[in-house]
Amino acid sequence: MIMVTWLLTVAGKDQPQLLQKFCESIALMEGVFLDSQQAVMAGRLTALYKVCIPAKHIAFARSVFSEFARQGVEVVTIDELDEDTEYSPSYLVLDLQGKYRFGIDHDIRMILESHGADTEHLNQYYLGDSLVGEHQFSTRIRAVLSRPVSEPDLLGALYRLTPGLKIRLSVVEDTSVLVS
Repeated sequence: MIMVTWLLTVAGKDQPQLLQKFCESIALMEGVFLDSQQAVMAGRLTALYKVCIPAKHIAFARSVFSEFARQGVEVVTIDELDEDTEYSPSYLVLDLQGKYRFGIDHDIRMILESHGADTEHLNQYYLGDSLVGEHQFSTRIRAVLSRPVSEPDLLGALYRLTPGLKIRLSVVEDTSVLVS
């Protein structure tokens, strides 16, 4: 089956139910969401979706998009991506261990996303009290990188989260390594 990858820019009124139907319509066309970013401000929505759909559904997809435009959610641009020129994703494996504080999991996720990591798993384990009475945590994170990562910048941001944080970072180019 021939697949086409699109970068869609969507704008309109903030209508969560309609946006959900929009996403479901892509899924019903055997489409797959590869990446997404959304922002809502002052009752307006702007979203960027990277989707892959079968080429046989292109005409139908365009007619579906025009129907959503009549309802207030418009596909502003459709940019067909050439898969040969795209960045070949690598994978990041990150092991963290350190002092627990409320919200550290959210901070870790935000740092990773700002460095182009699409987090697959974020499992934080409470280890209990250490000998000095501090709460400890341990986490292993696997993420797909959407762009090359600056390891020194990423490590610097993570080390600022909490004192005494232990970090082990691996960036793997081979996509078959993390397949389970």
